[in-house]
Amino acid sequence: MKYLWTEDTGAGLHFWQLVNQLFFEGKLIVESKESNQGILDAIYQLQPDTGDIYYIVFDYVVDNQDIRNKYRILRSFADRSAGHVIILDMICFEYLILAFDQLISWTGTGKKDKIAMREEILAAVENHRINLAEIKDEKTLQYLAGFKRFSTERVMKSLAGELTENEKWSIRGALLGES
Repeated sequence: MKYLWTEDTGAGLHFWQLVNQLFFEGKLIVESKESNQGILDAIYQLQPDTGDIYYIVFDYVVDNQDIRNKYRILRSFADRSAGHVIILDMICFEYLILAFDQLISWTGTGKKDKIAMREEILAAVENHRINLAEIKDEKTLQYLAGFKRFSTERVMKSLAGELTENEKWSIRGALLGES
């Protein structure tokens, strides 16, 4: 069997279910483990010699020390699994949404300031983090400074939520696109 494990719930889980339907013809068993710790807990229970393959959707944000520590544990397990545990290289589900080139036309958002911030922030992403030195726009810097506990993942979640929070399309509901 082939599994896709994610920490996402709600619209994020729905996204991965849609990916399974559209790209894998429903051949993956998609399960939410509800948190990165939940993924680690499930990994500890694995018997990797069963022939099963596990694709792990792990929000990897290098500017969050707790996530980095958990990722190291996960990476160590994956390295010893003889190819049975495969970690998908990504920041988070919301980053994938923000990077989607048709996002603005799909959502119909008219938030010009947030659209400009999206472009600035996406251009500044390097190695799973936002390189603040690459941000030149003052409004974008002010937006980023407004985060009490800054992390790349928090910025991605907030900005994706703001850009999709409208009457046409949203990522904050139980289903992707539900508003």
